Order: sequence, then structure tokens, then C-alpha cells
Amino acid sequence: MLKTLTDWLDDRTGLPGLTRRVLDRPIPGGARWGHAVGFALASTIVVDLVTGLLLMTTYSPSSSTAWGSVYYITYQVDLGWFVRGLHRYASFASVILGGLFLVRLVLVGAYRAPREVHWWLAVATFLLILGAGVSGNILPWDQRGYWAAMVETSITGTTPVVGPTLKKLIIGGSTFGNLTVTRIYGAHVALLPGLLILCGWAYAVLFGKHGYHGSEKSKPTEPYWPRQAFFDFALSSAILGVLSGLTVFTHGYSLDAPADPSSDDYPARPEWYFLPLNLLLHVFEGREFIATQIIPGGVVAGLLFLPLLAKILPKKLGDVAASSFVVTLFGAASVLIGVAFYRDSVSEPFHQARARADRAAERATLLATRDGIAPAGASYLLSLDPLTRGHELFTKKCLGCHSLGDRKPEESSASNLKGYGSVAWVRGLLEKPDSVDYFGKTPDCGGMQTWKESSKLTARELDAVASFVAGFAVIPEELTPGNWLIDPKVKEHPGFEPYKRECAECHTLGDPAKGKMEPAPDLFAWGSDRWTARMIRTPGSTTHYGFLEAENAQKMPSFGGQLTEDDLRMLVKYIKGDYEQALPPAKSSGK
Repeated sequence: MLKTLTDWLDDRTGLPGLTRRVLDRPIPGGARWGHAVGFALASTIVVDLVTGLLLMTTYSPSSSTAWGSVYYITYQVDLGWFVRGLHRYASFASVILGGLFLVRLVLVGAYRAPREVHWWLAVATFLLILGAGVSGNILPWDQRGYWAAMVETSITGTTPVVGPTLKKLIIGGSTFGNLTVTRIYGAHVALLPGLLILCGWAYAVLFGKHGYHGSEKSKPTEPYWPRQAFFDFALSSAILGVLSGLTVFTHGYSLDAPADPSSDDYPARPEWYFLPLNLLLHVFEGREFIATQIIPGGVVAGLLFLPLLAKILPKKLGDVAASSFVVTLFGAASVLIGVAFYRDSVSEPFHQARARADRAAERATLLATRDGIAPAGASYLLSLDPLTRGHELFTKKCLGCHSLGDRKPEESSASNLKGYGSVAWVRGLLEKPDSVDYFGKTPDCGGMQTWKESSKLTARELDAVASFVAGFAVIPEELTPGNWLIDPKVKEHPGFEPYKRECAECHTLGDPAKGKMEPAPDLFAWGSDRWTARMIRTPGSTTHYGFLEAENAQKMPSFGGQLTEDDLRMLVKYIKGDYEQALPPAKSSGK
């Protein structure tokens, strides 16, 4: 019965006969582990193709949705983290195995006639693997992929004559954007896999014609089955086991914060297998074309020229030259990769930048977990987060003068804003206005100290005034000063009378027509988002510190026009501490 079915299948498809020919294929010199490298390489490519197909079912290729879809795969889809991690680590393994495969072909002389086309297909496959890895790194549209792509496309752009056009073709214009994602995605899921499959098919056809290359004629020939089959599947299984273990150990592959073209402190690095080129860019600074064009072009040309070398030089000399070239090439690349990693490991600025990037990635993930991702895209997760965007703006715009708790400028010249708007902050100001945390570094704003020297308010009254003034921040925006002042709750507040008795002599509450003993800011809605935003936008207005002379060095500069409304809102909330310090941890599905 089984023989009848096999004969029928053989007659209709030829598969049983093909299987027998594969299993009986002779191996000159016998089975060996070295022959299994090619099978292991094919296995990792197949893993990449299968996991890639799974990722395609959920990935959304656009600059506004890419990060969100990868976040969803990593943290929401059952075992999505495992599929994505295995996909990434298998691509790394393909690069390593592809390099080992080329080295082995040269060492056993499998680049010479009649296997020249074998060799060229192997080189093409290795280059396609590199291209697939680079293109895949961009697709999450996170900081890592975005800035790595910036480095890689900059290298491409240095190609003489065609470089700028090629760079524009890759990124879909002059700047990175939606077309960049769609073009790279098309290349990653269609063009490059198609070419890889084509090269694999062509290699298999030629392999069927020429078979295994044997160099040890003293050893007997033996069939593929069972020993070589065991070596092939054992090595592939071991590698896939290691990749799976690595994926589980790292819980997938990390996802950086969404791509932010405006960030200027991200530690941009290309993929690890392009680190040698990145390192050479620094070596040949000012002559980058040597690192980006002459050396890579020479390497590729040298690899393609190897079969012709065997026709020019005597066999032994040619083998020595070819082996020396390939071993030196991959050895030097490995050393340069190690040097690049070592330089980063001892670079404090790199560690600081990497730590900031990791914090941003964690924050973005937590915000996405708590709030979801807006239709406008993941880039708004951090740009509308006071802790992230506000921290960045405070560093750039405010930290030169103001402190914020432990965050201090080299030389403080303005108040410490830690707790700004709170009862404690106001109470500290009332107790010691000439402290360096308040107006100690701004003597031209010394009216508070003058008041303090003559104040008759008791400690209890100062507490009440502090509570009263801190309450200005919650005055409803639609409430006018007149309506607010006639509210019985305002007049009944314990701090109202002492405020009226000693503070109202200088400070107005929405009525600038009233005279003042000393020039001082209007305090109606002081500490609120709107008052603080006006202070940042126009500190020299008559309701703030317009009484200072224009050329006064202590006068706060105006940031009107320098900040968008969203940025201004984030900065105000950051200064006031109006954000969640900690969020619930993001959980990825482990089902």
C-alpha cells in the first residue's frame, strides 16, 4: 500500500525520487560539521521569513502608526515579544553565519571553477542579508532605528555622483517621513526577501549540479543520510535553541522611544555590523569618502574578484591569497566592532545619553500602556508629556538661571522653583525672601525684603497668608477679580485680612489702577497655569516684572515666540510638578 502511494506520488510529482537523490547525495571526504554552516544559515533565513510573515499581520507601515503597532506586538499580542525578538536575533545570526559561510567557502576552495557562480551567489546573499537587517531596523520607527538610519543614509549620500539621488530615493524625499517607512517596508518585505529566495533557489540548483566540495580525498565518500543530515539538523537546532533562549532571557528585543527628529542628544549608532564603517568615518574625518566608498567598494570588488584570482595565480598561491584576504577582512571587521563597543563602554557621555534614551523609552511605553496612543501618532506620547518634554525645555530655557530642586545651574541667579505654587514655597518666601532660593540673587527685586524688615505678621498669620496666596492658583479662569473678591469664602479665609493689611500695599489682585507702595507683580491667579504661562511668555509686562529697567541684567528674558503653546503648557506643568512621577509598569503578554 505504502509503495503504491509512493510510486503514484513519484509519478505525479517526482518528490520521492528527489528526496532519495538528496539523501543519497555523495559527500567526498565524508560528512563534517563545516558542511552544516550553509544549512544553519538557510534555517535562520527561514526563521526570519516565517516570523516576518507573522509580524506583517499586525505591523502598520506609516510614520504615525509604526511605533504603535510594534508596541502592540511587543506588549499586547500573545507571545508577540517572542516572535519579534526571535525575528531580530535570527537576523543577527544570519549575518554571522553568512560571514562564516563565505570564509568556509574560501578555506575549502569552493570559490574556484566550476563553482564561481556559487561564490557570487553566496556574496550576493550576504549583502542582501545585510540590507534586510538594516531596513528592518528602521521599521519600528523608534529612536534607535531612526538615528541609525540617519547615519546609514548619510553614508550612502557620500557616494560620488549618484549618492544624493540614491539617498533621496531611499528616504522618499529630502527628509525622513511617511514615505521613508513605506519604501523601506516595501524593500524589507518584498524586494529583499524575493531576491534572497531567488539567490537561494539558484544556489540550490547549482548545488544539485556540482554537489559538495571535498578536499580530503583520503577519506571515503559517504551519502548525505544519515551523518550529514544529523550534523545539519543538530547545528541548526542548537543555533535556534540559543536564539530562542536569548529571546526569552531578554524578553524580546527592546523598543526605544518613538522617533524624534528634534532630539539632539540621542547616541546615534548604526547596526553593530556597520560599526566598522562608523569607526572609519572618524579615522578618515575630512576624507569620509575613503571610509564610505573606497574601502567598502574595494571589499566587495575583492570578494567578487576571488574566482578570477584563481585563474591568474598558481593554485596554492591563489588559495593563500584568497584565504588571507577573507580571513583578514572578517577578522578586521570583528576587531573594529570590538573597538567600537569598547569605546562606547568607556565613554561617560555615551552612557549618560544612553541612560536618557532608556528613560525616555520606558516613559513612552508606560504612557502608551496607561493612556493608549493618539490617532496623531506615537510621537506625541513624549512631546505632550510634562516630565519628558518639560524636563527638556527647562534644561534648555530655564536651567541657566533657575534651580529646580537638585537640578542647579553652574551659577544660580534666580529663584529655586521646586514646589513653586505650593503653600510651602510661599511660606518659605514669606519667611526669608532674601534666601538664595527666592530673591537673594536678585537685589533689584528686594521689595519683599523691605516688607519683611517691617512686617508685624505673626507666624500663624504668615501661615494663613501662605495658604491664601497658594489658593490663587485654583481661581477659575472664567472668574473676574471683582467677582472673586466678593465671594464670602475669600473674605472668610484666615489669610485674607493679613494679606489685605500688608501685601495689598504692593501687590494688586487684578486691579492695576490701584496705587502701590513698591512695584510688584499682580497676584490674581498667581501660580496657576495661565499666570505662569504669561510670566514665561511676557515677564516684562506691567502685571509681572515690567518695573525692572529693560537693560537690567536681572530681568527675565521673554520666551514669547520661542515656545509653541504645547511646549509652554508642558513647561508650566513640569515646573509645577503637575504630572505623574511614576506610572504602572508596562506588561507584555506572556501567553
